[in-house]
Amino acid sequence: MKSKFAALFLLFATVFVLASCLSTDDNYTYNDDSAITSFSISSGKQYVHVKSSTGGDSLVIKDLTLSSYKFYIDQVKCEIYNPDSLPCGVDAAKLLCSVSSVNSGVVVIKNVDSDTLKYVTTTDSLDFSQDRELQVYSNSMAGIRKYKVHVNVHKEFADSFAWHAMPVCEALKALKAVRAIALGNKMLLFGTDGTQTRLFVSDGNGWNESNTLFAADTYRSVVAKEGVVYLSDGGNIMSTTDGGTWTTVATASGITRLVAASQFRLYGYAADGRLMASADNGSTWVVSTIDDELSLLPTDETAYVSMPVKTNSLTNRVLLIGTRDKSQHPTDTTPLIWGKIDEGADNSDNQPWLYYTVDQQNKHTAPMLSGISALYYDSRLLLVGCKEGEKPTTYKSLDNGITWYADTTTIVLPDDFATGETANGSAAAYAVAADQSNVLWLVNAKNGMTWRGRVNRLGWKHEQTSF
Repeated sequence: MKSKFAALFLLFATVFVLASCLSTDDNYTYNDDSAITSFSISSGKQYVHVKSSTGGDSLVIKDLTLSSYKFYIDQVKCEIYNPDSLPCGVDAAKLLCSVSSVNSGVVVIKNVDSDTLKYVTTTDSLDFSQDRELQVYSNSMAGIRKYKVHVNVHKEFADSFAWHAMPVCEALKALKAVRAIALGNKMLLFGTDGTQTRLFVSDGNGWNESNTLFAADTYRSVVAKEGVVYLSDGGNIMSTTDGGTWTTVATASGITRLVAASQFRLYGYAADGRLMASADNGSTWVVSTIDDELSLLPTDETAYVSMPVKTNSLTNRVLLIGTRDKSQHPTDTTPLIWGKIDEGADNSDNQPWLYYTVDQQNKHTAPMLSGISALYYDSRLLLVGCKEGEKPTTYKSLDNGITWYADTTTIVLPDDFATGETANGSAAAYAVAADQSNVLWLVNAKNGMTWRGRVNRLGWKHEQTSF
């Protein structure tokens, strides 16, 4: 306690000296208010491990300016923290900070393991590797407030990505083609074994097979809308909110296949090939307008993606991507892509589906793929599929599906992707999907393996920033 009293004596002595320097003619009133009004970290060092040209690990030390990371002050709880964490690798034990207080009150920091107090300056580094206590004294020395300071530092690099394998599911090896559909943080995997569609459900801890069976080609006819999964099984529209219990929405609907969904509508094919739309979750259907020939609609493999339009919360952009029967269209060299602006506001115009004509001047069209999955992930449109005889490749589009480029950073196959593959004669037994927590699921039914992973920053929690 001696050290604490010594520090307080020094504070009082400082105030006394300052007061004595004032002219006796000045009428100066010392204020009893005490509060910290701003806190910031000005700079620190970051330690980053990098690969050298020879493949070895090297440690690089960077001096970072950190003043752009805002700290929030909860004056009720007397807590100070940064909701946007400092970059991974920053040494929190050596940070320069700047603190402001009401009426220039004196700010000190309490020692980690004693009552010793130390002035806070902008030139001496401080240790914020654990919570610290700041104390601010009013200039009358009658008021004091104590604040807990918590400095958040990311423990993982923002754009890092790693796959984590789930236990092998032997039952998946019997599937010849699969489709994955997210249901919240669960994943539903529909796959055909050639005679029926089987359903597997997972929450990330392995796959559980459902007792519900569907027709062999029903796996092609599955979409998700607003937390509900829909399918067409023999023309019957069915829905589920958990993957276990199914409700029949409509019987003998005339819809042979569901192909897409937005926030507002379901889309499917009628028996005569027309594209239909339902605004009441499959109960009733109307013809959906298209701007080109019906023969250009994809009828073999299909995938879709519904993307939010950032300028209007009641508008989605929907893309339908797929292929036609190769025996009838052997000259097709690119997938068929259709797009639609889907609006949910009252009295909004019903925009038609637009066919993305393959322009000879477009040198970056999507390649012909099998086993295709389409998804909107990390603000980009992704298409995943296999070229003949190859493993899946990812392509990205930054202009809503017009041009496509190979993406080598977002979805990179895990090293053991093909380990133990069985020769089931199918090139389409792969699927990729993202759940509501931005976790990617990669399924390789050929070897029964599933991986999960996420771009780190997409899983970071957003802290409260206003009080």
